[in-house]
Amino acid sequence: MGNTTVGSKQSPSNHELQPDLRELVSFQLRQLSNLYSKNTASVYQRKFGLTMNEWRLIALINTAGALSLNRLASQAHFDKGLASRIVVRLQERGLVARQPDPSDARGVALSLTEAGKALVARVFPETACLNKQLQSCLTKAERDVLAQALQKMTHQARAMLDQERESAALE
Repeated sequence: MGNTTVGSKQSPSNHELQPDLRELVSFQLRQLSNLYSKNTASVYQRKFGLTMNEWRLIALINTAGALSLNRLASQAHFDKGLASRIVVRLQERGLVARQPDPSDARGVALSLTEAGKALVARVFPETACLNKQLQSCLTKAERDVLAQALQKMTHQARAMLDQERESAALE
């Protein structure tokens, strides 16, 4: 007698059951970020002699007006040592200045020099153009939905991180 199976459903193959990392939103976001960062890093280096990390710190200081090193590192998601090394390079190039922090007598505030501000005026239009070019494949409605979805997912990721930190502290 031949082998017969009860029921008509076939079991899925092992390949169909294998999880695929490429289907995870976190993987897709990382892939997008890496590809876009490689492109923009190349443009910033070629056109302005800036690394991506240097530009990130310059742009954050520009937005804030003045920042402590700790706050700058936190906003950039860098450790303090990395932020400090980058700031030293930016100071040596005459783009960033240190002055006493008016809100902390022992602290130092970082701000852009006139040369730093002039550099932002040259780089930011390029940044906006690259951002527009990246989003050019989306309709206006898709851009709006994406902005809202990213905001919600960022909020959720923060909540998840807070929850994980609380759980880790309890262990």
